[in-house]
Amino acid sequence: MSKKQIEKNFELSEKLAVFLGKNPKKMKTIPKDSSFVVFSATDKLLNKINEKLINSLEKQGRTVIKAQETKKSESPWEFTPSCL
Repeated sequence: MSKKQIEKNFELSEKLAVFLGKNPKKMKTIPKDSSFVVFSATDKLLNKINEKLINSLEKQGRTVIKAQETKKSESPWEFTPSCL
């Protein structure tokens, strides 16, 4: 993963953290000890790389939640278990 892609992941992760901080009820629906992998609403290359990250985490036995950024202001993130 390049430095630019790492920076993009940090930016998306920060957006996700802000969203979850403002919407703590969302966290109650997510299994504890889950790993989040963020997916961009626009960056297909980053998403492709992050799919590989999911595979790596699952091989380690981790529970992985795919956090998909959306373009909807009323619901900016969608969460799904990666195994679906």
